[in-house]
Amino acid sequence: MAKADKSKAKTRSARGTGRLYKRSKDGQEYRFDSKTPGVFWIQYTIEGKRQRHALTGTDGKPITDLRKAEAERKRLTAPLRAGNREAQLQSLTAAYAQAKTETEQAIEEAAPVLPITEAWETYLQSPDRPDTGDDTLRDYAGHWQRFEKWLSAQDPKPQALRDITPKHAQDYAATLNGGTASPNTFNKHIGFLKLFCRVLQDTAGLKANPFEKIRRKNLKTNSRRELTLAELKEILEAAMGDLQTLLCIGTFTGLRLGDCCTLTWGEVDLDRGLIRRVPNKTAKNGKPVLIGIPAALTAKLSETPKTKRKGYVLPDYAASYTHQNSKGSYTRRGDITNEIQEHFKACGIQTVKEGTGKEAYEAALKAWEEGGKKGAKPTCKRAVVEVGFHSLRHTWVSLHAAAGTPQAVIQNVIGHSNPAMTAHYTHVNEETARRTAGVLTLNEPEPTARTVPPWILEKLQGMTAKNWKQVKAELIGMADMS
Repeated sequence: MAKADKSKAKTRSARGTGRLYKRSKDGQEYRFDSKTPGVFWIQYTIEGKRQRHALTGTDGKPITDLRKAEAERKRLTAPLRAGNREAQLQSLTAAYAQAKTETEQAIEEAAPVLPITEAWETYLQSPDRPDTGDDTLRDYAGHWQRFEKWLSAQDPKPQALRDITPKHAQDYAATLNGGTASPNTFNKHIGFLKLFCRVLQDTAGLKANPFEKIRRKNLKTNSRRELTLAELKEILEAAMGDLQTLLCIGTFTGLRLGDCCTLTWGEVDLDRGLIRRVPNKTAKNGKPVLIGIPAALTAKLSETPKTKRKGYVLPDYAASYTHQNSKGSYTRRGDITNEIQEHFKACGIQTVKEGTGKEAYEAALKAWEEGGKKGAKPTCKRAVVEVGFHSLRHTWVSLHAAAGTPQAVIQNVIGHSNPAMTAHYTHVNEETARRTAGVLTLNEPEPTARTVPPWILEKLQGMTAKNWKQVKAELIGMADMS
């Protein structure tokens, strides 16, 4: 029994040396002599207050060796064993200040390390990330790949997510804004990276979000203009085959290009004259829009035999719009847009703002060269698209608004509940504005002239002092009958 007590006594720490123990990566505590891997910590009491912190060596790294831990414990707790109380406090205060600094450094170094190469997969698995749609998530992947490629070219190259500094964030943002990225693209990139670091902040041991102070750029939106009726008739009549059907669907439904390309026969009810579809952009909420089919579109869609009304209404356009390469990118959507823009230009419609785009640049460059290269060399300004497929959507809204369609009906299809966007989509032409203004007046209404029917006038003219009661009774009787 005495032998057992002697063995047990050997495991106790000497008085005034504090308690030595281990902490694993997941924060679990173990005895100092446990074989479980971990960092050594010490706990002791100063002036009645319990203190504890990780032990670090002279190199500032956490101590994981028992022999070194015992030596460091002995050094730190030496003041506790001193005889003079004042000397104890002075020595202990200095030792505590040093230990606190070393502990903060140890905690930082012991924080979880998330390699940049594993960051994206970790983000995808995080329960803290928002429930993002497939298309948006694919955009996010592109933003991250661009940033990761940029990081790999830095010297020194950051290895872990926590190695990314605000300086990295600022330098990367400069490549977006100083390059060809529009304010909208800039905001999308930086907005995603802010979200990315916020979601992984604890997992990656980030002290702060490096992108937090990067400010958004002011957006200068270039809204597509609506088409005139003459332009609308021209592009519809000049188009052929599936392109004409695609343009008709866009014109008479107000749907976006992606929804028109992937419209299915199951969403079209020609007998009832209705289209019921969940738009791609709002697919996450699963709410369908209900659109009436005008006679012109009914006639166009009816050209397809009933036996062939299966699957996509426009299978070729649907195949191009949904095609993905090996990396998951939609690589053929641009072909559809280019075909539409070329058709608009063939119809004599200028699709981009004057002085912008590749064609304007090439013309200016040619004139500069032919003029002896005098003055500054022209620069290529990014094309500002003013007319495109989305113009059909604007025109659809404008025509409905001018015809008096209730705004709630328009919003059901357009889907813009934001007041500013609602105002943007409810265009009213000049004639409608004048007609509406004509209804309002501040003048008192002119009194309406009252006339007496001839038969009443005849009775009144024949009325005397003797027969007035009889005439009165006859008039009242006739009034009751009417």
